[in-house]
Amino acid sequence: MTASLHADGSLPASQRSPMSFSGQGREFLRLLITGSLFQIPTFGFYRFWLITKLRRHLWANTQIEGEAFEYTGTAKELLIGFLVALAVLGPLYLAYAILGVILEEQYAFASVPLVVIMYVLAHFGSYRARKYRASRTVFRGIRFWMKGSGWPYAFRAVLWDLSTFLTLGLALPWAMASLERYRMRNTYFGSVQGDFAGTGWSLFKRGWWVWALGLIGLVGFALLAFVLSKLSVGRGETALQVIPFLLILVGLALLPLAMAIFTRWHIDGLRFGDVTVASSFRAGTYYGLFFKLIFSSLGFLLAFSLVAGLLGFLFATVFKGVMTVAEGLSWASVSAGLLVAIGYLIALPGLGVLQRYFLGRGLWAAIVTSTAITNLQSIDAAVAAGEPAGVLGEGLADALDFNVGI
Repeated sequence: MTASLHADGSLPASQRSPMSFSGQGREFLRLLITGSLFQIPTFGFYRFWLITKLRRHLWANTQIEGEAFEYTGTAKELLIGFLVALAVLGPLYLAYAILGVILEEQYAFASVPLVVIMYVLAHFGSYRARKYRASRTVFRGIRFWMKGSGWPYAFRAVLWDLSTFLTLGLALPWAMASLERYRMRNTYFGSVQGDFAGTGWSLFKRGWWVWALGLIGLVGFALLAFVLSKLSVGRGETALQVIPFLLILVGLALLPLAMAIFTRWHIDGLRFGDVTVASSFRAGTYYGLFFKLIFSSLGFLLAFSLVAGLLGFLFATVFKGVMTVAEGLSWASVSAGLLVAIGYLIALPGLGVLQRYFLGRGLWAAIVTSTAITNLQSIDAAVAAGEPAGVLGEGLADALDFNVGI
């Protein structure tokens, strides 16, 4: 039975169940830092254990009416999935290398089939990865699960991508609605089927002006580039070099806004039987996390550069008087190489820690605490159903490096 509404169409407060997040930031940061450090001596393989610990932290601290979710996936499953994906992708990479040798003059053309295959596999893998995570998520002792194959989803996604490209992004809201409806109608909480009530038109009404601003900006910069190309060689080339940076700035300004609009629309459309979801997520929250990530990353890089420069100066000062010119040049080369290696091992993981902290944990907590569930009692009769999904999707996501987020 669906909930009764007030005269204004809103749901009674007593029937809403706000979600909450109880995880501590310092605990999550500790997991990130120690996990990133352990990846160095393990050549990156510790990431499977790190991802598992992060997911268990997020799931266990996400609650509805005091009842927490549980993540039951294991690091061993992620490792096996990665190895299976490598076994699938290995022959493709080998065939690509052989074609590159045989068709040396047509190397670019020979790479097209591989790119297409990887593109389709990315869509296939994204569906299977979601299927895996759903079947490792438990609430009230009942698991979520998904049915359906990743191939029909990949076929739909490819067609929608083509439509979006041909319409300069205008078809994107309808693509998102269609694909999410397909995913949700194949998602179950025990015996309760999911659904998605969001429509492409409702998303378009919320964000059409963001698309219009982006299109106007793109056309405007194209006209500006045309005008600048007609100027004298020196002035025109200098001005043209600035345009890519302006495009990046416009994209960075609009992306958080577009993502905030999509996030709220997406959450508002989720359904499980008579259970509905409502979000009060604000664009300002997304901008706050986005700029925290940018400025903290700049601060980290600045501090790292200062420390690296100081170490280089100390090395040069200590060994300046005890080495010949040739020895000094040799030592300088070795020191530079070591600094680059240390920079790679420390700077990149450091940026990864910041990205996961702000856009992983931070965004997760913000979305959870701005979400309310209604008619939660309607799933009291749900019974266990479904089976745990295979690990290939997660493996493909990792091997193809498109697994963004936690």
